[in-house]
Order: sequence, then structure tokens, then C-alpha cells
Amino acid sequence: MSSIRRVTLPFAAAAIAVLTGCASDGEAELQAGAEVADPVDPARVPARAEDRQLAERLPPLERANFWAREYTKTPNDLDTALRFGSALRGIGSHERAVEVMTAIEVVHPMSGEVKLLKGRALSTMGRHTEARRALMAAATLMPTSADALAALGLSNDRLGDHISAQTAYRQALALSPARASTLSNLGLSLALTGDIEEAEQVLREAAVLDSENTHIRQNLALVLGLQGRYDEMIAAAGDAPEAVMRENVELLRKLRGDVVAGTAGDGAG
Repeated sequence: MSSIRRVTLPFAAAAIAVLTGCASDGEAELQAGAEVADPVDPARVPARAEDRQLAERLPPLERANFWAREYTKTPNDLDTALRFGSALRGIGSHERAVEVMTAIEVVHPMSGEVKLLKGRALSTMGRHTEARRALMAAATLMPTSADALAALGLSNDRLGDHISAQTAYRQALALSPARASTLSNLGLSLALTGDIEEAEQVLREAAVLDSENTHIRQNLALVLGLQGRYDEMIAAAGDAPEAVMRENVELLRKLRGDVVAGTAGDGAG
């Protein structure tokens, strides 16, 4: 019996050693695998959809900061870049908005929204030729976008191309007839080409759609002043100072004179 015990005990110890060794090898493999895997960096994980929605309600500077962080995480994501660009415009950082749109434009060259935002930012900066180029591309890519067409119309007006501006405004209004701001811009553009009666009609329509809009009332007052109807001009202008309105009328008269002179020169050539 004693000999049996001497044989059995070493065998049992050896078996335990083998099992222990297997367990150690298994743990070593698991640890090695854990070391190879890349850890997730929370700073690079995009915000949840609900947080992104809530960010749109933040004050302008906080909103811009939120989207700046998101843009750093996924600079090639179209929606993130557009929201960041919009937020930048909201805090007056138009040059940075152009930079962001130019970068995302390389990745998404057929995005009309990118070109629209870029064109608007360029227009605000006074870079009207570049703005028109971007806005023409936006209108081509999004032919049913009243926003793109209205922005293109304004860009054309700022470059003195009033006929093209009026065409773009009318196309925008055909898609969205109740755009009071577009009607107002069309009215002023018509006044600049001498179509005073239609300008007044269009501006009165705009004033009905948005009776509280000071700019629309002042534009209507300008057109009435051009016709020498100063009492109506003052009434339409509301709280705008009379002296300022008269100065605006004189300015518009000068602009109209320049347009007429330029047109006559072209015809003679």
C-alpha cells in the first residue's frame, strides 16, 4: 500500500502542475491580446445624436465651440462641417467658415449646401465675385432651392448685374412665393433699373407678408420717395428719421443715374 501512495502522489502533483501551467499560459495570452488592442479615446468619439440636436439651441458662442470639437473628431463628415460653418457665421467668423467649407468641398465636391454656405460667407466679407461663383454652383446643384437662388440674386445685385438678379429672385419666388425678404430685394433691384411702379407693387406685397420688418418698410419708403411722394414715404418708413430717408432717396437716385448712364454707354458701343 505504501508503494502505491509513493507513485500516486507524484503523479497528482504533476497533474496539478500541468493544469496550473495551462492556466498561466492562457492568462498570458489574454493579457497579450489586451495589450495589442487600441484603447478607445473618449475625446475622439462623436457626440450622441440627441446631444448634437441640443447643441443647435445653445447660445452662438457655445454652439460654435461644440461644433468645433465635433469637427476636430470627424473633419470629413459633411453634416458636422456644415453645422460648424453655420455656427462660425453665427459668431461673425466668416473667414473661418470659408476655410472650413473649402476643406470639406474637396471631400464632397457635389454638395450644393457647402457651396451655398461658402457663397454667403464670401458675400458677407464683400468678396462678391467669388461669392457669385459659389452661389451659381449651389443653384446649379440645387435647382429647386429658393435659398440658393435668392442668395444668387443678391450677389448679382451687389455686382451691378440687376437683370440677372431679378431673374434669380423670380425663380426663388416661383418656388417659395411668401419670401418677404426676397420680394423686398426684388423691389429694390427693380427700382435700380427704373421699374418704379412694379418695384412699389412688389414692396407693398412684401410689407403685407412681414409688416414688422423695418428694412422692408424703409425700402418701400425709398421707392415712394423716388416718385416724390414724400408724405407717403415718411408714413411708410415708420420710425426712420425723415432726414435719413431723404438721404437714402438721393443715394438711390444717384445709383439709378449710374445704371442709366452705363446702359446708354453699352448701347452706344
